[in-house]
Amino acid sequence: MADNGAVQDELTLRQMVDGISALVAVLTPDGAVEFVNRQVLDYFGRTTEELKKWGSTDAVHPDDLPRVIAAWSASVASGQPYDVEIRQRRADGVYRWFHVQGLPVADAAGCILRWCVLQTDIDERKRGETALTTAFEEIAKSEAELRTIIDAIPQLIIAIGPDGHFQSANQAFLDYTGLTKDEVRTHSFGDVFHPGDSERLHDQRSLAISRKLPFEYERRVRRRDGQYRWLLVQYNPLLDERAEVTRWYATGTDIDDRKRAEDVLRSNEQSLRLIVDSIPGFVSTVNAAGEIEIVNRPILEYFGKTIEEFRNWATNDALHPEDVPRMIEAWRLAIETGQPLDDEHRSRRADGVYRWFHIRSRPQRDAEGRIVRWYNLVTDIHERKRAEEAQRQTEHHLRLLVETIPALVSRTTAEGALDYVNQRIVDYFGQGLGELGIHVVHPDDRSIFLRNWRHALKAGNPFEDTCRMRRADGEYRWFYQRTEPLLDQDGRVVCWYSVSFDIEDSRQMEEILRSTRRKLSAAMQIATVAELSASIAHEINQPLASVVTNAHAAQTWLSHDPPNVERLQAILERIIRDGHSAAEVVRRIRALFKEAAPVKALLDMNQLVAEVLRVLSDELSDHTITVETELEADLPMVAADHVQIQQTLINLVHNGTEAMAGLTDRPKLLVLGSRRQGDDLLIQVRDCGVGIKDPTLVFEPFFTTKESGMGMGLSISRSIIEAHGGRIWVTANEDAGTTISFTLPLASERPA
Repeated sequence: MADNGAVQDELTLRQMVDGISALVAVLTPDGAVEFVNRQVLDYFGRTTEELKKWGSTDAVHPDDLPRVIAAWSASVASGQPYDVEIRQRRADGVYRWFHVQGLPVADAAGCILRWCVLQTDIDERKRGETALTTAFEEIAKSEAELRTIIDAIPQLIIAIGPDGHFQSANQAFLDYTGLTKDEVRTHSFGDVFHPGDSERLHDQRSLAISRKLPFEYERRVRRRDGQYRWLLVQYNPLLDERAEVTRWYATGTDIDDRKRAEDVLRSNEQSLRLIVDSIPGFVSTVNAAGEIEIVNRPILEYFGKTIEEFRNWATNDALHPEDVPRMIEAWRLAIETGQPLDDEHRSRRADGVYRWFHIRSRPQRDAEGRIVRWYNLVTDIHERKRAEEAQRQTEHHLRLLVETIPALVSRTTAEGALDYVNQRIVDYFGQGLGELGIHVVHPDDRSIFLRNWRHALKAGNPFEDTCRMRRADGEYRWFYQRTEPLLDQDGRVVCWYSVSFDIEDSRQMEEILRSTRRKLSAAMQIATVAELSASIAHEINQPLASVVTNAHAAQTWLSHDPPNVERLQAILERIIRDGHSAAEVVRRIRALFKEAAPVKALLDMNQLVAEVLRVLSDELSDHTITVETELEADLPMVAADHVQIQQTLINLVHNGTEAMAGLTDRPKLLVLGSRRQGDDLLIQVRDCGVGIKDPTLVFEPFFTTKESGMGMGLSISRSIIEAHGGRIWVTANEDAGTTISFTLPLASERPA
């Protein structure tokens, strides 16, 4: 009979459990499924035997299965209640959220007899945070039979009479509040609920109970440790067949942490709103469809519109009419592709003025990568746009200026690579930027041009040169080129700018002028020599004729026998007189070659050297002479005749140029130097020509090493230097060529 009774009890228990609308399962002490109610079988669409293998099937969502197995194994091992939220697969393949609670049922000795598992569908609560429930409506029909289950549920549950008076509470409620079951039945609960909430919720609760509909509210409940915590209290009525309330079931969910988090969130939202409203730009959010959700205060102030008016930006005057189609298309493309948006547009201020803005929009995505909303930052760039427009206008004018300059203008990189040419260059050479190179320079000029250009690149100094460049039709023309470096604030070369002027016509005119000057000089020399010769002949002829006549007379008187010594003596005196007369004529002729007293003024010799090089630049270029200067800076002034010293330097440079005329085995280099030497200023002109065998003779009149030279240049130069109180000398270089040096006294307070 005992066994039959046990079987009957088990059968009754099964029937009771099957009558429960919730998913209930009973498991063995080691966690194996013993039996489940009909609702479990219906939900999963599986047999009990299949459900016993739930850990290896798709009954539990794959993402939740490892966590569920671990939690269940821990509970079985420790004997502690099992409480998880998981997704379980319905028979139609749909996964729904369940709150699964497992409590051990132990005997008097504490040994676990079985596990009772309640699976509560919380899918709706998980999605919309609505309350639990239909399970409690079914459980209310069998309250006594399900007491163990209810007490095992770790949620606060209270049974309330139709009139709203408390009747009973589950163990979780008793544990939470520290009340006993008797106190629940008789206690007014005045000190369990926060006084402020009781007064606030009294009328609301009474009205909700009278309507016989589920309701919920939030209130603070005193925990047994004396701390008040926020609970979400959800009421569900149990109705009889006449739709009358037989009992209310209320569940309490501790939401204190959530409430605190919400308070923090609200505070953060307020702070964030303050920050966003303080940003000196327009901040807004739009939803995934591109509809405006939130805008900050500066937007409303700028446009003078409400947020509802601003949401119609595509159809009102918020944007400039010319920009609206482009911005609509840009937003459409961004929403379709999910790509960030970057654009510029004009927005209308409240006073009707349009200003330029830059918009940057970035999407926010959820865990699955779907766009949830867009965050927008719009920045006022009106002043920048105006500056850019002004810069474009300036650049346009500069480009027009460069293109209209009657010269060839180009730019090269810091390393010397050509990266810009004006149209005149393209027209002249008939070649574009990528085609131009050293080949356009005349072959005879290339080596000097390249050497000077490389030296300028290395030193970072300005560079100027003259060379011939081939025109598109093949003709070579002379150009003067000036190249200047553009330096940054640290003195590094950023790029080089070059301008080249066509000097072919001026070169030809200068050549004609030089030729004319040479012819005129030769004619003047011939005329001067002829005139001088006539003068010399006339001046010397008379005393010489007298000498000859007297000499014949002397011969006559000597031929007498005896010679007439007295008359001979008189004749010899006349001959001596006429000789002195001829000597005086020669002396006066030499005086014609002597310069007048120099007219002195303070001179900067370095500046004078530069003048001479400019005067002779064409001659030096024609002879492919490379000139280097070694001029000491900050030299004192000298008192000298500007014309005479300039003529002296020109003569020395000219001599050096002619000394290197026939060189082919080494570069033609001419070096001009200056430096202080005691109380004098030393000037040197050094060439690398053929040299002079006997430097002591070069200053003698009519001494020359040139086929067509008269030998007067250095003699005159010596006269000029010595007339200034200086001296001049010649030395042979150790390697090749000659150095001519001269000194001039440094100036006193004022020139002599």
